[in-house]
Amino acid sequence: MALTAAPAPVDLTTVTSKLDQPTSVVSAPNGSMFVTQKGGRIIKVSPSGKTTKWFRIKVSTSSERGLLSMARIDGKRFYAAYTDSSGALQVTRFTKGGGQRKIIRIKHPQYENHNGGDLALYKGLLYISTGDGGGAGDPFRSAGRIKDLRGKILRIDPTCGQKPYCIPKANPRKSPVIALGLRNPWRFSIDPTTEQMWIGDVGQNAFEEVDRMAINGPLVDFGWSCWEATSKYNADDCAGRDVTKPIIEYSHASGDGESVTGGYVYRGSANPSLQGWYVYGDFISGSVWAWKDGSREKLATADGLTSFGLTPDGELLLTTIDGRLLRMVAR
Repeated sequence: MALTAAPAPVDLTTVTSKLDQPTSVVSAPNGSMFVTQKGGRIIKVSPSGKTTKWFRIKVSTSSERGLLSMARIDGKRFYAAYTDSSGALQVTRFTKGGGQRKIIRIKHPQYENHNGGDLALYKGLLYISTGDGGGAGDPFRSAGRIKDLRGKILRIDPTCGQKPYCIPKANPRKSPVIALGLRNPWRFSIDPTTEQMWIGDVGQNAFEEVDRMAINGPLVDFGWSCWEATSKYNADDCAGRDVTKPIIEYSHASGDGESVTGGYVYRGSANPSLQGWYVYGDFISGSVWAWKDGSREKLATADGLTSFGLTPDGELLLTTIDGRLLRMVAR
């Protein structure tokens, strides 16, 4: 069997280091980038690195709360995921210059962590990741119950007349839920080439995992909190569950890291050897890896890695909690 050839070396170049706790980045067709900051501000960044205050949302910011992500619709309209004054995960459609419409709100009052909060707009449908409600060890056993929207991947139609949202006909069980059994799916992405979703799910005490699913397939259960990756965790949360194992896992004991940051399957053109590799990293260790067909290669280090994004031509962007927006380039 032929071995997968390692991708060519890369460098991380700084677009700007003037951000304040960036949490996500998306791009416009003209190359401008929009960065969400934990405190509620959205910053517009030009391709040359010039920063401009673009929008502000009132959010709660304690612990892991804040402005978590956004998904652009066009030059003025976008969706944002954030924690409101009560700690709930709120997804709202905003219009720059005035106007907003609240789409979905998921209560999260007891704990300040495990909010999930990533967004993707794909073929007109909105995908949302939600955390398990926080605390430690899934105290509510929410992740494994389909009627509880915590610890899930949701898919909704946010443009269906007077209703805040509708459930797409393709969704399993006539529910917003297309995947369950997740702890804190902080970052996910959809690969348009395969229509597979890759989910970085932050682990508990011992393991980190990346999960993969077909977005048009059946309901998927990734096992939390019966399992932490492929290690049994809560034995009382296993009955009747058909669990899909992670595609990637690594242990805290290995030194690889302790908080996975999901990324993207690379489909750009600047680094042909990276084509088809899934690029992801870890917030604690700062390691950035590429994974393909069971092979993993370390590409770079970005301490405090909070998210990945894409330029209009499919090149990778990264944000770090210390205020940097980085661009991955072929060496």
